[in-house]
Amino acid sequence: MSTKSRRQAIALGAVLLVAGAGLGTWVGVSGKPRLAATAAKALPVLSVSVVAATQQKIDDDIRVTGTVVPRENVVVIPELPGLRVRAVYAETGDFVKKGQPIALLDGESLSIQSQSLQTEFERTREEYARAKEMLDLGIVSKEYGRQRQAAFEVAASRLRGAQLDIRRTQILAPTDGFIYERNATIGGLTSSSEALFRIAKGGEVEMEASVPEALVRRLKPGLAVTLRVAGESAPVPGSVRLVMPLVDSASRAAGVRIRFGRARAGLVGAFCEASITVAQVGGWVVPGRALQQDGQGLYVWQVGPENVVARKPVTVLMRTAETAVVQEPLDGLPIVAKAGAFLKDGDLVALVKE
Repeated sequence: MSTKSRRQAIALGAVLLVAGAGLGTWVGVSGKPRLAATAAKALPVLSVSVVAATQQKIDDDIRVTGTVVPRENVVVIPELPGLRVRAVYAETGDFVKKGQPIALLDGESLSIQSQSLQTEFERTREEYARAKEMLDLGIVSKEYGRQRQAAFEVAASRLRGAQLDIRRTQILAPTDGFIYERNATIGGLTSSSEALFRIAKGGEVEMEASVPEALVRRLKPGLAVTLRVAGESAPVPGSVRLVMPLVDSASRAAGVRIRFGRARAGLVGAFCEASITVAQVGGWVVPGRALQQDGQGLYVWQVGPENVVARKPVTVLMRTAETAVVQEPLDGLPIVAKAGAFLKDGDLVALVKE
């Protein structure tokens, strides 16, 4: 073959090779067609869990902890210090009625003193009676009559005081309620600074909690509360009764009293957790872990029809421990719930439903 013929054959082969590449085939030296390598299909960069955002209202709650306390605490302190307790008639947990005897003090010394004062009272009464008779007859002066009268009145006053002290040895319940603390012990001495009993008036108890000053302004009486009391499996309904207008300088918190929705008894001092509903927030609810953040702000990943993710900026109205409520509509497209931190705009993903 001449040089010119060889050049023409090479040129023809090159044209056929280029044409064959465009058609997905190429022609070998032997002239037989062969399949060309096809373009590699794009693969997902990541498998992600997706959820559908839902539109609903979520309770905006303030969570606090505290203890169960009497709504009104009544202390029973003896009016006669230094006497021994002779008998105790009531025990912790007992419900007592107003005026019911709950303890007795040893009043023997008071009885002896009362008898002596009774004798003194009778003597001065007789002297005063004779003085009045003599005063009417003009035998004694008016000054003498006034002295006998004063002595009689002092003796009568002392006797009434002694008789009152004897009655005070009988310790009576000052109100209806249940006894949640008893310090009275037989043989023990009474003190003017130590209560023999503590009574929850009417048997009513409530929760006392401390709320940080940044949150306490959102509270007001009447707000609904869900309480959990230590040792009880079911939650208890309640409501805010009182928001104290004093912030503690050390804790920077204010006290809040929360009433139980039904009567409670025997729980004073128990640990409580409360969720106070201050408002309801409506919007689109997504898992909290679905939220992402960069220099431009908060966003979520929405997955399009071709399984391509796109950045969707959102405005968060409220966050809870598990979820977030956002303002922007998120219907129609699933939201990436997990692995969002490893994605970028336009990534192709494989979907895994939660």
